[in-house]
Amino acid sequence: MTVKTKSILHDATPSWNGYNYQGKIGLYVCLENILIEARKGVDAPYFVSFLNEHHIEYEWIEDFSIKKNDTYLSLHQVKHKGENNFKDHVEAIATILYRKNAVLSDTDIFKYFTLKSRKEGDAAAIKASIKSELLTHKLIDAQGKLDANWKVNILAVDSQFRSELDKCFSDFELLVQKAFSSSTTYFHTADKVDSPSDDISNIKGIPSQLVGGLANPQSLSCKNIFLSFDVQNAYELALSDNELNHKLEEKIGELLHLLHTGKTFLEADVKLYKTALCALVDQNLVKRHQHIRDKLDKDIPYLNRTKPSIYFSNIIDELRNTIRNMDEAYWNLICRESFEKAYNEQLEEIYDDVRDSDSEADIELYHQYVDQLESVKINVIDSYFPNNCVKFLRQIYPHLVLTSEPHHFYSSISNTDKIKTVFFDFIQKVTKPIEKLTLNCHKDVFEFQPSCIDFHISDERRKRLEIDKVKKGLADNSSRQSLVHKNVDFIVVNSTDPEDVISSGIRKITEVDSYELNTSGLKESDKFTERKEVNFVDSRKALGDING
Repeated sequence: MTVKTKSILHDATPSWNGYNYQGKIGLYVCLENILIEARKGVDAPYFVSFLNEHHIEYEWIEDFSIKKNDTYLSLHQVKHKGENNFKDHVEAIATILYRKNAVLSDTDIFKYFTLKSRKEGDAAAIKASIKSELLTHKLIDAQGKLDANWKVNILAVDSQFRSELDKCFSDFELLVQKAFSSSTTYFHTADKVDSPSDDISNIKGIPSQLVGGLANPQSLSCKNIFLSFDVQNAYELALSDNELNHKLEEKIGELLHLLHTGKTFLEADVKLYKTALCALVDQNLVKRHQHIRDKLDKDIPYLNRTKPSIYFSNIIDELRNTIRNMDEAYWNLICRESFEKAYNEQLEEIYDDVRDSDSEADIELYHQYVDQLESVKINVIDSYFPNNCVKFLRQIYPHLVLTSEPHHFYSSISNTDKIKTVFFDFIQKVTKPIEKLTLNCHKDVFEFQPSCIDFHISDERRKRLEIDKVKKGLADNSSRQSLVHKNVDFIVVNSTDPEDVISSGIRKITEVDSYELNTSGLKESDKFTERKEVNFVDSRKALGDING
């Protein structure tokens, strides 16, 4: 029989927060490997060769892999949130076992065939014929493993399938040799996984035929598969978010002292270098998605494909840079670090709200908030990150003016409390899909721009002073029209009265100034012959208009 397993090559697309953790675990593994060689001498010729040969490949054969040239040295599975019982991870562990034992999935086999259907059911019939040929002529065994004599047996296969199967199995053998036969697999988790209470071969979901003869019946370490309860010295396999950040900063700090002899690095400096390395991971994700979208490897046989890597030399290049020059790149890193902090805190805070709740409504609302935040992060915010964080933050702080004191300005636009309590709290409550920063109301009559502006001040005099201060900032920034988007009618703010609509003191900039011009596709509020005032609106009133 054939075995239905996950494809050996897979597209792991986790939630953003999970990806953030996965990306940092990958950096941690890279830094551990780099440090082993760096301690021998960062100026040694071998160190340069080592950096140019070794690289990390995210989200292909595994969540990430460490490679030396074309050979896979280690494969890494990452689970951010989950239970700490071994049985909770059985599906992922079974997948690892199938891969380590070179079980070829139906999914991978059919990737080599162009299945054309004239009528419903044709493709399924062809797949059934292919599987019949595989079993009849003993190309695979009962466990789904490639038969040792497949190169001889394939000569008896129906000629219409023979060429594709020969190519598939040849590529598969090469991949097994490069990726699975000698590599070590590590299972990284945020919490320590408990050792199984029963023999692994007896646990439901584990392919018992692949775990016979274990040296320790409750460990897979003899098969070079390591979980956090196993004894090994390469990596710490159970790291919480805070522990992981600490580890990264510890490794980065040591490397900085090796690379910049005699220089002192503050804790804040180390955090910025960490942010710069995280930006490498984000850039790799963008490159990888472009790679998939543009089908750059469509002419390469499926099992021969790879994905764009981050070379260890790229990591060291970032750490060799002098990052304390307060230039545009420096402030961009400052803002990115603060924004990521605010985003992670927002996710943790809304999780804390339902951690102990038994209410289905509370849990459903939690998932709604998380889905919306992650959707906005991926569809809107990531178009500015990692290199244009400042540009994005200026649009949600359109009233703040860059003066001769840049430190105060950049600290203000990256204020984590305002990002959370004004911007994120509003965004997560929007129930319609968000594909751009500005939002239309449910009838497309008005357009809203979210912000971090806060008028929620109980003292009326102080509230008026704050409104005047914000209005002056908007006026001073009026030459920078990009800070308030074209066609925006309302800037969303926090205020004291849920019905508050307050003049902003600026005029909206419309795309169309005359009825004589083509107005198709424009909302009603844009079809005016004179400029119309933009108003501040309380977030609660805005939500009512947007959600409908």
